[in-house]
Amino acid sequence: MNKKNTLVSQSREIAGIQIRHDIQSGQLNLSDLDKADQKCRKAYGWAKRGKIQDIISQKENSERIYYLLKETGKINSEKSEFMEKVSAVGMIKFLKELKVYKTTGARQNKTVWCDPYIFVLIAMELNPMLYSKAVVWLSDKLIFNRIEAASMFKDLTNAVSRFPDTHYGNLSKALNYVVFGRHVNGIRNTGTEEQLNELQRIEANMAFSIDAGFIKSFPELMEHIRGLWRKKYSPKIA
Repeated sequence: MNKKNTLVSQSREIAGIQIRHDIQSGQLNLSDLDKADQKCRKAYGWAKRGKIQDIISQKENSERIYYLLKETGKINSEKSEFMEKVSAVGMIKFLKELKVYKTTGARQNKTVWCDPYIFVLIAMELNPMLYSKAVVWLSDKLIFNRIEAASMFKDLTNAVSRFPDTHYGNLSKALNYVVFGRHVNGIRNTGTEEQLNELQRIEANMAFSIDAGFIKSFPELMEHIRGLWRKKYSPKIA
């Protein structure tokens, strides 16, 4: 797993364990969830419900996984066909074929990743309290901040629409470089609370500056963004 594609932040912790997030695939680290489960079991005296691999392979969960993958458009087969494939090759091998489950590294560095919906399903099966932590974690301020950031970007795009040479893709990429230090498709969906707050603030300020007439063209806007980047990452030449 390329570390550049892996997000680790305090905004993605369960029971004090940081949950890694693969930016490119969107998958969450199942091995980290297992560590969180171990920590909680020790702290609260929970009984172990079995290995994660066994939980995934249970027939009832196989059916749940089918409907999750069907609902999210990752498969279009009938349930009977899906279950026959699971019976023939095993759930984990089949999930790997579908690219919603993978193992990376070797020996002590071996780690497991899976689709976020399967991640939540497994958390639910491990323990109700751990499930609640995972659900709150996945739907906390990050989701609401992403909604706000998306709304604010819409205000910004409305403001720049008056410039005939506006390139919305370049605008979005430039903002990603300022806030995240790089551009990867979908990176805003992985942003921390702090990063999304910064993005909202920048977009709101630029929309105001355009509406107020302080920024009069798209090249001026892009130069303003480059100035923000230099100030943040190269203050000596800003």
